[in-house]
Amino acid sequence: MKTAFFTQNIKQGGLDTFILNLIAHWPDIDEVVLFCNSSHPGLVALQEGLAGKANVVAYDFWIAQDIGAKFAHAPFAFRLLFRAAFWLLGFPYLVFKTWQLFRSFGVDRLMVINGGYPGGDACLAATIGWRCIGRGAQAWHNYHNLVQPYSHQPLRRFKEWLVDQCVVKSSAGFVTVSKACMATLSVRLPLAAAERSFIYNGITQLGIRSETPLMSESAQLADEQLILMPAVYEPRKGHAFMIHAMEEIVRRVPRATLLICGDGSPTEVDVVRRLREASSVAERIVLQGHRRDLSNLLLLADVLVLPAQEQESFGYTAVEAMACSCPVVVTDVGGLPEVVDDGGSGYVVPRNDGHMLAERVVALLQDEKLRRRMGAAGVQRYMKRFSASRMALEYFCLLEKTSINAVQSSSSD
Repeated sequence: MKTAFFTQNIKQGGLDTFILNLIAHWPDIDEVVLFCNSSHPGLVALQEGLAGKANVVAYDFWIAQDIGAKFAHAPFAFRLLFRAAFWLLGFPYLVFKTWQLFRSFGVDRLMVINGGYPGGDACLAATIGWRCIGRGAQAWHNYHNLVQPYSHQPLRRFKEWLVDQCVVKSSAGFVTVSKACMATLSVRLPLAAAERSFIYNGITQLGIRSETPLMSESAQLADEQLILMPAVYEPRKGHAFMIHAMEEIVRRVPRATLLICGDGSPTEVDVVRRLREASSVAERIVLQGHRRDLSNLLLLADVLVLPAQEQESFGYTAVEAMACSCPVVVTDVGGLPEVVDDGGSGYVVPRNDGHMLAERVVALLQDEKLRRRMGAAGVQRYMKRFSASRMALEYFCLLEKTSINAVQSSSSD
């Protein structure tokens, strides 16, 4: 059986972590193919991480996210005209290109991995393109962030509704990462009646990455109490909320240092940089880009924080922290309360309560026994609910059941 996964991604982060853990633990009875856009900044890491486990195919047909870069030096009028034409005709083009891609690789079954919903147009088109082939079971559409409501613009809203109708008819159903995320399907009427399921994300217990100079970084932070915030530089992640809370934290724990690291556009990073510079505790806040050695950082960290303000469907880094015995403090957004048991492996605080966030972080920084107790509880919770092997097996069973049902249905016809 040749099982394929299709994704479209624009940033390194949780979606890559999911793909790596899912395919690395996929049963060896399947031949696995991963289709990923060639413009994805994490493509090389996926190819290296899945070497020997999957054939990683970089597709290079046109997708909306690449148009700006491809025509960056073209006249404004041309860019505007091309964008309008692609908005009108691009989706049928993507359906054709994905259909062509699947046919050329002889795929038997498919799961589309989308960052959110509607997410990437190529992911929506791939669900439909696979159905057009008519080979075996319909694809499951997997999404990792909350479903967004329809646009307020009438023409755009109609297009989104029409695409949704096609996706629902073409897919076996929608599978996502938490109960909270699954519940948001109801914000789009065509999706509300679709088959649905959720499977909690899982990871492999992290190990030290030797290529990073851990000892030198450890020496630099030896006298600090490290608060780690690994998050892409997007407003929804709560950078402003956390930087403001740091002012209270540093007043009570002067050695507290906040390390923020993640992927993001120059504009997004600059917004957070300006927030840091405006803070009275700017010298206690460090900004870095995406780090591939999160396990190393977690060995140094006293607390991990995820102060999300919206659209946090799961919280992969909370699980990674628990697997490394690092206590976590998160907000009550999306799926985070499903991942972190308040008072057990960490704390859950209201999304708009910066004082309580600071209180919980300070409590952990000032009490080593509390950190150890919560760290140990986190490891147990990770092993019971969030292992990569458990996650991969559940996805495999979902696709296997759909394939069997499709064969039985075909036989009865």
